[in-house]
Amino acid sequence: MSKKIDTPIAPDEALGKAEKFVLENKKAFIGVILVIIVVAALNAFGVFSPKSNENSEANLAIANIEYKVFEGDFETALNGDDFNIGLLEIIEKYDGTTAANKANLYVGIVYAQQKQYEEAIKFLSAYEGNDNIIAAKAKQTLGNCYSHTGDINKAIELVMEAAEMANNIAVTPACLRDAAAMYEAQGNKAEALKLYNRINDEYPSSPVAYEANIKINAAK
Repeated sequence: MSKKIDTPIAPDEALGKAEKFVLENKKAFIGVILVIIVVAALNAFGVFSPKSNENSEANLAIANIEYKVFEGDFETALNGDDFNIGLLEIIEKYDGTTAANKANLYVGIVYAQQKQYEEAIKFLSAYEGNDNIIAAKAKQTLGNCYSHTGDINKAIELVMEAAEMANNIAVTPACLRDAAAMYEAQGNKAEALKLYNRINDEYPSSPVAYEANIKINAAK
């Protein structure tokens, strides 16, 4: 039976649980805030600009509420306020649009932050993206959510897919570190060590390499 990772998450720290599950003094969802920051930045540069045939009303609706995610006002982001509908209604009302797709990502992130992992999985799984930053971080976060439900094998599969999808120093080392921590949770130190060594060999300048070296040295 898979072990369940049930540590409370902290958005500014890395995957982890003291003792068995993680690297020292780190926690689960560093990728979550990175996703939010990246999405905000890419919005500014028009990466999420709607196609001409998509529903302009849907795009206006999400533009009027998504800043609440960046502010951390998750309740309003999900359910709206007196003036704007929330992300959940956008998903239902404008299914099939770019706005609804982006709303799935935001809602998944919000539920992950609130430790509602089953709900987070539902919405992150519905998000469709194939870029090497946002989509990779979304998949990494999805994997971390599965780790909290006890499905460690699925979690490892997803974060490794995210690592290959990203194929860059900004995302891949963190994904490899997450997978290594999950292998440790299963007691599979050999596979964990392989990933720590891969981080050290392929991404030596990554901040994650320091953590990997701690694990490598401890295994000697």
